[in-house]
Amino acid sequence: MPSVIDIHAHLNVPEAGRRMKAAADTGKASAAAKNQAGVGITGERSANEKVLSEPEWRIKDMQKMGVDFAALSPGAPKGFYEADANLSMTVSQLVNDHAAQVVKDNPDHFVSMAIAPLQHVDLAIKETERAVKTLGLKAMRFPCDIGGMELSDPKLEPYWDAVEKLGIPIYIHPQGFSHPQRFKEFYMSNVVSNPLETTLAISHLIHAGVPKRHPKIKFYGAHGGGFFPFYLGRFDHAWKTRAENRVHIDQPPSTYIGSFYFDTVVFRPQQIRHLVDLVGAEHVMLGTDSPYDMGETDPVGLLDSVDGLSKSERDLIARGSALKLLNM
Repeated sequence: MPSVIDIHAHLNVPEAGRRMKAAADTGKASAAAKNQAGVGITGERSANEKVLSEPEWRIKDMQKMGVDFAALSPGAPKGFYEADANLSMTVSQLVNDHAAQVVKDNPDHFVSMAIAPLQHVDLAIKETERAVKTLGLKAMRFPCDIGGMELSDPKLEPYWDAVEKLGIPIYIHPQGFSHPQRFKEFYMSNVVSNPLETTLAISHLIHAGVPKRHPKIKFYGAHGGGFFPFYLGRFDHAWKTRAENRVHIDQPPSTYIGSFYFDTVVFRPQQIRHLVDLVGAEHVMLGTDSPYDMGETDPVGLLDSVDGLSKSERDLIARGSALKLLNM
């Protein structure tokens, strides 16, 4: 049984990007898919591509950080959530098959999440069932919106029904920002917009009543859940004072925080302490975001520097919460 699990470990599948780029070059995918390098609006992020795509390099990186197990999360290439049914299904199957093979080849080090073409709900259900039942993948990863459609959109209700029956969690990770005009300088495209995207996604899900209707689904919000858990008081106050915030939920937003898990990629022990106080150690998991430049390079040291954690709380954050989330 692993002693330290990294819940926030990216996996790149280069062939998926090449497929999308080739489709864009022939007019079968959006122009955004032509450039598969980097994310956001300020150029490429600094990252070791070998750690992202080669398992042996990932294992070496984990050993440096005192991590012995990782939940890999493959990301969809650019243009994927605007692609037609055939292309998006082909790419998602390619990504998920690759992720499953990495796990099969390295069972002592990895489990993996999966992707699905959520813009095509019926296909997303089909691929999710295959990823879980056939490939043995442990969760689904999605961006904070699907080609401009919120994760709380009523069109996705059949998908959440299927996910609840499968008993798998949903990992929400930002993939660019929808309104980038004010994020061009000082790397705000990542520093501010990434946690803001996650905040928006969680807020939409809760206020639209998705966790209320689907209480068995567990959601994991990257980067400490963005700003959402740290502003629970403000969200609850708005629920009390604004009628539109009570249309779909009959309890304050904080009531539904138990449906969410969060990672330690917040860089300060005081913030982890506050997060634990807000949501409980059983909903906090160690993460690295490695090997990106906004990743945590000493996750175990950061956890050990959090004041007042009991041994049981530390063990939950280091591995127990992730084991529960991933049904391991």
